Amino acid sequence: MTFYEISRKMLRANFKRYRIYFFCNLFAAALFYCFASILTNASFRNGRIVNSLISGNIYFPSILAALFLVFFLPVSGQVFLASRKQEYGILFSLGMSRKEAFWNMFLENVLVAILALVAALAAGTVLSVLFFAVIQYGIGIEGLHWKLNPEPYKITIVLYTVVIGLTFVLNAGSLLRERIGVLIKMQYRSEKKGLLYRFLYRFSPAYMKRHMAEWSFLRRHKKEWGIRYLFAALIAACSVMLVSVCVTMYPAFLRDAKSYAPYDMVYSEIYGMNIVPEETVAEILKENGVTIKQSIQIPYIRSTNFNFFPVEEINQYFQCDYQIEEGQFLNLFQYDLQDGYEHDLSEIPKISYGENEELHSVGSDVRILWNQNPTFADRTLIVSHSDFEKMKEDAEYWTGVAHLFLFEHWEDSYDGVCAVNKYLRNKNEVDETEAYYFNATSKIESYSDARKSGQFLIFLMAFVIGLMLTAEFLLIHFRIQAEEEENGRAVCSLQLIGMTEQEIMKCLKYKNTLRFIPPILLGAVLAFLPSYYLNGTYGAGGKGILTGAVFGIVIAAVEWIFLERYSQKEFQAMRSD
Repeated sequence: MTFYEISRKMLRANFKRYRIYFFCNLFAAALFYCFASILTNASFRNGRIVNSLISGNIYFPSILAALFLVFFLPVSGQVFLASRKQEYGILFSLGMSRKEAFWNMFLENVLVAILALVAALAAGTVLSVLFFAVIQYGIGIEGLHWKLNPEPYKITIVLYTVVIGLTFVLNAGSLLRERIGVLIKMQYRSEKKGLLYRFLYRFSPAYMKRHMAEWSFLRRHKKEWGIRYLFAALIAACSVMLVSVCVTMYPAFLRDAKSYAPYDMVYSEIYGMNIVPEETVAEILKENGVTIKQSIQIPYIRSTNFNFFPVEEINQYFQCDYQIEEGQFLNLFQYDLQDGYEHDLSEIPKISYGENEELHSVGSDVRILWNQNPTFADRTLIVSHSDFEKMKEDAEYWTGVAHLFLFEHWEDSYDGVCAVNKYLRNKNEVDETEAYYFNATSKIESYSDARKSGQFLIFLMAFVIGLMLTAEFLLIHFRIQAEEEENGRAVCSLQLIGMTEQEIMKCLKYKNTLRFIPPILLGAVLAFLPSYYLNGTYGAGGKGILTGAVFGIVIAAVEWIFLERYSQKEFQAMRSD
């Protein structure tokens, strides 16, 4: 019998291990493809179809999905290889060369990788269609359509191939460097008592003596378990942190939508567009059940980069007390500094207009006075009435009028705003591309976009968190699977010295409790500071910590409840073997 035939027999005999490795590859690649398909979708990236507030939420989960693939595949590959080290030790002892072992491992990994990638792309395609269905029909983001696109397939194939290749080179190199005796005895090596064991035995000797049998399962493979505990705790910490961020950001989105839209509807009359009687607008709103409580018309001038508003109107309509003399201007930054974003508050020191006219800054103010609108420039400057009148004569400036409305009930104004925009488009006689820039903006649309953005973020994060917790569970579970044969021998030994099945079950549950629960609790603790600082930008640092702590405790409690059933299955598998 050749080494090739022997290795194929070993493959069939250990098909369960290959199956687990196959599903790990499929799981990670399919997850990444789902996010890549959304990220590369043209309609999703079109700001006129999907608000940038919504589409911007895809980047962070996509990075997490990529990192998940980059880190999870090497770990699963290392676990798979660790379970086969003894087999290769036997083959080496029978005369297999390192070169033959390398090519044997290479062919096995190529076969599993190709099958897993094909299955992952198929599963990811189906899953991405479901993603788009939830986003479009569940969350209500209209105009978004799934389309077969080669780009996400290419990205997934390239990233997957690079990660699998590096994983194989590292794992194969570590195995081929090991001595034959070390590989054969890998599962039988005894280890010295670890630091934690010595610490507990010193400070609680009575407790440790009562659990000597349980700790016999926990003292093996300290290095491998230490690495897994660390990775599992980091994954749990990321999950806890994401939950705390979602709980804080959703209400923050809604709050920001209101703070950045103090008026219920705003449109601008400029460039010869939107020149309509305000009575007509009021009639359209009334026909759609919207009652105007207050309306304001403010003249303004804009250049390529600046809006210029006269100080008298600003003080009159917005209860401000700005003192601006001729030749001066005030930088107005319409930001909410508690919205969690960084803002550029650098002042413009001076501007020039006309032939020799200059205006100099008298400082700045941060205050939201009216809604954002596509016809407004990015920066707003407040000038004196005399300078404003001079600027109106400058041919390089455009003169306009901002129309601001307050309604009786803004929550019911969606149909009215849509009707006004339809009327403005027909009146302006422009195509859809230009019509966007002259639309009326409204609080109800801002609030609706913020709500959809928050729901989209929660949907993505819930998916990512669920997969990360699954990965955390599998990281521990696969290591326990790799030790099944070894632990089975320990169980047989305990039965030979007279332990009952109930006592052995108690040992296994104790062992599994200390395998699964500590990483979750440690992850919750590690997430405290990141959760505090991330949520602190929204003024909710304490809420973030509390949310993360509760989530960590709940997940640990859920795992503890299922450990009884998990331990029973483990014991049954040992007995069947």
